[in-house]
Amino acid sequence: MIVIKCKSGKVFAATVAKYVDAEWKLQEAYYKAQGCTTEKVEFVVAGNCNCGHCKSLEHNFDDLIEEVRKL
Repeated sequence: MIVIKCKSGKVFAATVAKYVDAEWKLQEAYYKAQGCTTEKVEFVVAGNCNCGHCKSLEHNFDDLIEEVRKL
């Protein structure tokens, strides 16, 4: 699996590596630009995180997709 983690290391998005598509790559770039990291893992432990970084993340990914489609 490929996961996206906030700065505190909490996973907030994941996908199976064979299902990585253009939308996932765009989402990865969107969150990396905000200081998140991605990595490959065997399994995912998910949970809510209330760290300062998570609270500051912009999650309007659908708006970003619409903007890209307009280009």
